[in-house]
Order: sequence, then C-alpha cells, then structure tokens
Amino acid sequence: MVAVLIKSAEALAGTVGGSNSRRPSGILFDIDGTLVDSDPIHQAVFRELLLKEDGFNNNQPIDEEFFRARIAGRQNVVIMDDFFPEWPPEKRAAWSVAKEARFREEAAASMRERKMPGLDRVRAWIEGSEIPRAAVTNAPRLNAEAMIEGIGYGDFFQTLVIGDECEHAKPHPCPYLTACKNLGLEDASRCIVFEDSPSGARAGVAAGAFVVGILSGQEEDTLLEAGCSLVIDNFDDDRLWEYLETRS
Repeated sequence: MVAVLIKSAEALAGTVGGSNSRRPSGILFDIDGTLVDSDPIHQAVFRELLLKEDGFNNNQPIDEEFFRARIAGRQNVVIMDDFFPEWPPEKRAAWSVAKEARFREEAAASMRERKMPGLDRVRAWIEGSEIPRAAVTNAPRLNAEAMIEGIGYGDFFQTLVIGDECEHAKPHPCPYLTACKNLGLEDASRCIVFEDSPSGARAGVAAGAFVVGILSGQEEDTLLEAGCSLVIDNFDDDRLWEYLETRS
C-alpha cells in the first residue's frame, strides 16, 4: 500500500512544473476514461471478441483486473503484440480495426450520458480563463473524434493528438509534448494533464506536467505510483476545485 501524502492546495499550486505562476499555460486531457466513462464499453467489447479466440485466457472471459492490467491506456498495437504475438501484423491490425468499430457501435447511443461528471464545469473554467487546451490519446483517430463529437466538445479542443500518429505513443511523453508544440507552448512544465491510466499518467509526468488522476477505472494507489500529484473521483471533486482556485 502506497502511503498517500495529503498536500495543501497552496503546496500543490507551486508544483506545476516547479513554477510559481498561478495560471496554467495549457490543459491537456486524455479521452477514454477521462472525458468519457468509456472503459466499461471497451471491456465488454474486448470480452465479447476475445471469447471467440480459442484458447485465449484459457477460454475464460476477461475480468476487470485483467482489463486494468493489460488493456486500459495501452496502444492497440502493443495490446495485440501482447495477446497474439504469433499472428502476422496484418491479422492483428484487422482485429483491432474490427474491435474499434464494434466499440463505436456500442458507444454511439450513450456517449453524452457517459460524459464525466463535472466536465462542463471545468470547460467553463478553462474557457473563462482563456487557457489553451488539447485532447491527447492512444485511441484511434476515429474513436477519438467520435467521442469528442459525441459529448459535444468538437469546438472546444484546439488540437487533437493521436498516439499512433506520433513518433512514440504513451507512456512516452511524445504525445503530450506534441500537444504543447501544437498549442504554441514552449514545454509542458506549466501544464495540467488529466489522465485515468498508469500509462497516460507516466506520459504526462515524463513530459513535465502536473498530472491529475481520475478514478474511473484504476485504484488510487496505482495512479499515485504512476506519478499523479492529485487524484480525484471526477471533475466535480472538491479537491480539484480547491486546487484550481489557486491557479486562477
């Protein structure tokens, strides 16, 4: 068990990239499990399709622990290399494409309902403060665009960065550094990153940002171990607003 260090809002405010400047230079959001509570759909679709692959996981359906440890936040190509190393690349790629199409089909009807609580409140704060913002994800572009449009945020983000389109995906910092470059920021040292997975949190930390973990799928200890400086239940969490008030 990781010992949880409770920091005051004032102490946290001075740790955004080591800067004492109050206003963040950018706000960078993951998508799956951060903007949208989409992990239950991903898990259900993976479970459905993996059960059709004879012998995988001893023909047992994957559970939440399996999903957290081996799927959540990882790039599709890495997941497929892990699950089916004996398959040719073309077959692994085709399986991923089919899985993501199935996800979009299942998610389409409930996207707005799955928008993370408090997200509109954070949006209003960001827009009111005129802070640059980006969405940064390991999800395929079709998924990312469908989720952003599905929750009505198509006009909110100023750039969308896809891990598969970067030199390296998360947990490498490249996607977050690419977002900073696209926003005209020198680096991520005064940015806030919102993430829900260990992979994404490590990417944000490696980029030099202040990382806030969202408890939509992982345990608090797991996100703290990945380097999150603050862990919250959702965007309505009082701990987040106590912190953000110091950044206004």
